[in-house]
Amino acid sequence: MNEIEGLTTLAVPTPWPGANARLLGLGMGLPVKPLDRLAQFSANDFERFTLEWASGYLTDKLPGVYEVQQRGGAGDKGRDIVVWLDSPDKIPRRWHLYQCKHYDARLGAGVAAAEIAKVLYYTLHGAFTRPEEYWFVTHKGVTGPFQDMLDDPKKLRIFILDNWDKHCATEITSKNKVDLSPELKSHIEAFPFYIFRAKQPQALLDEHAQTPRYHLPVFGLPLIERPKPPVPPSSVAATETVYIGQLLAAISAHLGAPITNADDVTDTPLRRLFDRSRITFYCAEGLKELARDQMADAAFFDTLLDEFGDGLYHVYSDDPPGLQRLKATVKAAQEIQLGGHILADHVKANDREGMCHHLANEARLTWCVT
Repeated sequence: MNEIEGLTTLAVPTPWPGANARLLGLGMGLPVKPLDRLAQFSANDFERFTLEWASGYLTDKLPGVYEVQQRGGAGDKGRDIVVWLDSPDKIPRRWHLYQCKHYDARLGAGVAAAEIAKVLYYTLHGAFTRPEEYWFVTHKGVTGPFQDMLDDPKKLRIFILDNWDKHCATEITSKNKVDLSPELKSHIEAFPFYIFRAKQPQALLDEHAQTPRYHLPVFGLPLIERPKPPVPPSSVAATETVYIGQLLAAISAHLGAPITNADDVTDTPLRRLFDRSRITFYCAEGLKELARDQMADAAFFDTLLDEFGDGLYHVYSDDPPGLQRLKATVKAAQEIQLGGHILADHVKANDREGMCHHLANEARLTWCVT
């Protein structure tokens, strides 16, 4: 018996497109309540959401988890997400099953019966062992009558047995009808139906909220007014040394004389350029803090920096070295199209210039040929 047949390593969730714009009601500028937003999810949205939930909550927050796997596609035998509680060498290996489905309405007993039947059938025939818990995960929740059955496992068992031909027999495999044989009926009568449960939408949101990296861009409040950018310290900080060194090298090349200390930049236009570069660097640093503190993920700033690095490549690699390259790159940065990046609405002109110095600070571009 191969318990992991058809299952693959959990994929990495991709960022939501235009996430911040999704936080506002159409034309109203009012936040949409998370439960209402969840209920409006398309099938693709819900698939992305459940992948975030599985990756961020089940994998990292749920106690006692050894490994989380997702469905491999066709032939998953009704297993969408599998949570292993034990390592592969443990026999029997304990596990939980999460059936994640997008339905147009709340999940009722008739539709759920087909999924329950798969577990009953495949555990009978040894395709996999019985999970300790089986959770229905939907974006609209379940109907009242079905929840009543989940709360009273005996009623759920009776419903499955009484409605096998109507809801189950033709839904287990695509090839054959599965009749309620005496062996299968005996298996159902002995099966612990208390393992079947439903994840309520609010509980699902509460668990997703424990992964702020995923939750805040889609369900959190729109970003509050951005704080005033930090003021550059009077002396160059250790975190500035790389881009400051590049800036001094460009100034030195322009003057035809070595300048190794910021205090030696006395030419008025060059001094203004030097001071402005520090101001814009710290302005972009404020954008990084916005992503880190309000969106709980500084990686949003990193991806924005990637956008500038890619968009400015031909400018900072083709223009003549020195101040001309610096000025051409800064000018081109004002024209970069950011599309649906989550920070796009919060990028100011000084941020765009400062991103150039952040790229220089990471040695991803150089103003002078070394």
